[in-house]
Amino acid sequence: MILELSGIWKIFRLGTEAVEALCGVDLALEEGEFVTVIGSNGAGKSTLLNVIAGTCRPNRGKVRIGGRDVTKWPAHRRARWIGRVFQDPLKGTAAHMTLAENLALALKKGRRGLSLLLTPARKRYLRKLLEPLGMELERRLGERVGHLSGGERQAVTVLMATLARPKLLLLDEHTAALDPANAEKVLEITERLVEESRITTLMVTHRMDQALSLGNRLIMMHKGKIRLDLSAEEKEHLSVADLVDLFRQLGVTDDALLLAGNGVDKT
Repeated sequence: MILELSGIWKIFRLGTEAVEALCGVDLALEEGEFVTVIGSNGAGKSTLLNVIAGTCRPNRGKVRIGGRDVTKWPAHRRARWIGRVFQDPLKGTAAHMTLAENLALALKKGRRGLSLLLTPARKRYLRKLLEPLGMELERRLGERVGHLSGGERQAVTVLMATLARPKLLLLDEHTAALDPANAEKVLEITERLVEESRITTLMVTHRMDQALSLGNRLIMMHKGKIRLDLSAEEKEHLSVADLVDLFRQLGVTDDALLLAGNGVDKT
């Protein structure tokens, strides 16, 4: 088992008020699974990823990655096993560094003493990594990443997050800030890289159509709990309208989520 969450509770204190972000969550991911996560605002989706990544420690419960109890490990200690891509394309790369330097750093992850010297041989290798993205970025190795578009940066971020072959890839609405064309391109790149490397993946999305079409499992969260866990076979027979109905049965009245589920941009 790559990931095991057992009885995870996370409570945030806002003055005298206690907000239960996660309420006894149990979740297990096997090697190679691609799980999509959907839920209304405040359902606990991002908190779930933060607990797994170690940027947020649960009040109760256990987190195991690759069989190891990492509940008390800080984020930097887990980082060699986890790749993460955020919604903001600016978060995953160093804007002041060149594309080649960013990729070299990603390759260095988890390895001590690896030189960042960009030899001709290494540059050829980096170009080969970039070519399949279909963005002609292999011609721009010496360019600062800050000059790339949002879609290009997010595509590079996904590539960087998978280069060191992490045990687990966390995608936090990583296409939500992109225009439709770039979002589809980055999703296509994500699917290919995950499939090629068989990386266990947990992807949060606000799009119900994405949740149904991607991956081999779908999780629906509401008010800090996993309310639905569907296999590939089960979700194969569902339409977006069916998923919207399931949310409404749970009492979800988040119009932005329901519109997004029908393919309408909520921004």
